[in-house]
Amino acid sequence: VGSEMCIRDRVNAVKHFISIFSLMAFLFLMLSKAGQLARPVDGDSDVWADYYAEADNTIDTVLIGSSAMYRYWIPVQAYSEQNFTSALIASAGQDIRLAPYIMEEAVKSQNVDLFVVELRSAVFRGNIDQINKDNLNYNLEVLVTGMNPSFTKYEMIQKYYQADEVQKIKLMFPILMYHDNLVQYDSELIIDRMDTTADEYKFARQVSKITPLKKPVLTASDETYMSDEALGYIDDIQKKADELGIRVLFLSTPYALTAKQGAIQLELDSYLEGKGYDYLDLNLYIDDMELDYSTDFYNKRHTNISGAKKVTSYLAKYIKDNYDLSAELNEEQKQSWTDAENAWSSEEEELLNEWAKYQKKGE
Repeated sequence: VGSEMCIRDRVNAVKHFISIFSLMAFLFLMLSKAGQLARPVDGDSDVWADYYAEADNTIDTVLIGSSAMYRYWIPVQAYSEQNFTSALIASAGQDIRLAPYIMEEAVKSQNVDLFVVELRSAVFRGNIDQINKDNLNYNLEVLVTGMNPSFTKYEMIQKYYQADEVQKIKLMFPILMYHDNLVQYDSELIIDRMDTTADEYKFARQVSKITPLKKPVLTASDETYMSDEALGYIDDIQKKADELGIRVLFLSTPYALTAKQGAIQLELDSYLEGKGYDYLDLNLYIDDMELDYSTDFYNKRHTNISGAKKVTSYLAKYIKDNYDLSAELNEEQKQSWTDAENAWSSEEEELLNEWAKYQKKGE
C-alpha cells in the first residue's frame, strides 16, 4: 500500500509540474503575442508577421537585408517570370550581424532552398563602433518585436541589443515596452494585426519618385577600408548557411556610389571572390539590366518601381538558372500567389503611372 501511495504521489507531482509548466508556457506565448500586437506602426515591424503568415514550406528563397534589398525585389514578379516563390525579411538599416539569426528563425517554418543576403551595410556600416547606438537599438527593436519567442530571439537580443538587462527583458516580451500602444491604437489596427492571412502584395514595397542620377564609375584604391571585423560578419553568415545546409547568395544592389564607396565595393568584391563565396555585385551589370540612372532611382541609394522591375527580372533569372528551387504548392497555395499577382498588378499600374508623371516633369 505504501509503495502504491508513493507512486501516486509521484504521478500527482509530475501532473502538477506539467500543469504549472503548461501554464507558464501559455503565459509566455500570450505575453509574446500581445507584444506583437502592440509593436510600433512601422512597415519594418510587420516583416515577421508577414513571413509567418505564409503557408509552411512554400517559400523557395528568403532575401535578407536592409532597404537596399526590399526596394529592389518584387516577389510576385519573380514568381510570374521564373515560377519560384520568395519572401523578404528585410528592414531599414538592418544590422548585417543579425543575418545568421534571421536565417535560423526563417527555416523554422520554411524549407528554404536559398538565402540571398544583401551586403551594402557592410560597406556603409563596416565599423559598428561608429554607428549611433540609438539607431542600432531602434532598428533591432522594430525587427525583433514581431518575432516569435525562441532561443534564437533571446540570443540575438543578448548579443546585439546595447541596453541593460531590464530593457533586454522588455524587448524579449515587447508588451512590457509597448503596452501603451494597445490603448492608443484603434480597434481596426488591432483586429488587422490579429489577422494571420498573407500580405496582399507578398512583401512588395516599391515607390514611384524619380531622382535623376549620374551613373557611377567604380575605381579601386590602394587604401584598405574593410576591417577584419566587418569581413568576419560575412564569414559568419556563410558559416550559418553551411550549418543549416542551405546555399547562400551574397548580393550587392546598385546605387549612386561615391568614389570611396566604389573603392570599398571593389574591395568587398575581391574578398568574396577570394573566399569562393556565391556572390553577385549588380553594380557591375548595370548595362545588362538596362538600368537607367536618370529614371530608375528614387534617391541615391534605392531604385524606384521602374528600376526594381529591371533588377527583379535580372536577379530572378540568375537565381533560377543557378539554384535548384524545390517548393511545391498545392492549388490553394498557388491561388494565394495568383491573387497576389492580381493585386500587385493594379498597384504596380498606379505606381508606373505616377513614375511616368515624374518622368514627364523631368523632360
